[in-house]
Amino acid sequence: MKKRILTLFCVIACVFGLTACGSAEKSYSEMEQNKLDRCEMISEYVYEFVSDMSEEDANRITKEYKKHENAAVFSSNFGGIEAKFGAIEGMITTYRQMVSDMGGVKETGDLTSAIVGKEIVVTMPVTGNDCDGQITFTYTNDLFTKFIEGNAVANTTFKQKMEEAGSHMGDAGLNTLLGMGSVFIVLILISLIIASFGLFKKKPEVKKEEVKQAASAAPVVEEELTDDTELVAVIMAAIRAYEGSGAGSADGFVVRSIKKANRRI
Repeated sequence: MKKRILTLFCVIACVFGLTACGSAEKSYSEMEQNKLDRCEMISEYVYEFVSDMSEEDANRITKEYKKHENAAVFSSNFGGIEAKFGAIEGMITTYRQMVSDMGGVKETGDLTSAIVGKEIVVTMPVTGNDCDGQITFTYTNDLFTKFIEGNAVANTTFKQKMEEAGSHMGDAGLNTLLGMGSVFIVLILISLIIASFGLFKKKPEVKKEEVKQAASAAPVVEEELTDDTELVAVIMAAIRAYEGSGAGSADGFVVRSIKKANRRI
């Protein structure tokens, strides 16, 4: 029983000891603290440089200047401190977006810095009209303290996020309607073009040989000459003369109709 109680007290003491270690502030050497102080000072200058920049200068740096040119501008303005290619452009772009989301900047808070692995991170809290934000400056943890990245973010409220999402949804719906409308218009135009092909078709030419074949295949109309009494009388007389000569007998022979025979030579 005593061993169990002793074990329990040891566990409780370890838990309190770990809690105390976690709450204690991390201590830095004099050299490390000098680096942190220097990075905080540079961060203040960078913030002033970016916040005081006109829109024309910001567009020139982010759109017209090349990356190595921006690095040279940064180095000349901050006592020879080097900056990673693209770091100053990212800082300017995110800062302008943060100011837009916050509805303007009221004031900035105290800087805090810390060594995180091989990097030094400086944090600056920002108070805005609509919401608050935060700017982080990242440097290399070495003798050169190179500026790696600057990022500004606004802590937008849920209402602002919903309004932003609604505006994005509206834009997406408009783009969808424009795209589908364009597709249907093109399909209608294609259908009209295909339908108009029938208006420009040529009538088929009929060959002479086909005309002759059609004429030869036409039915022959037989004429009945039953009404021609004179012709009937002549034929009857010829028949009787033939009978009287004794060449043949045609008793009961009567001519009822006469038809014209078509003979082809």
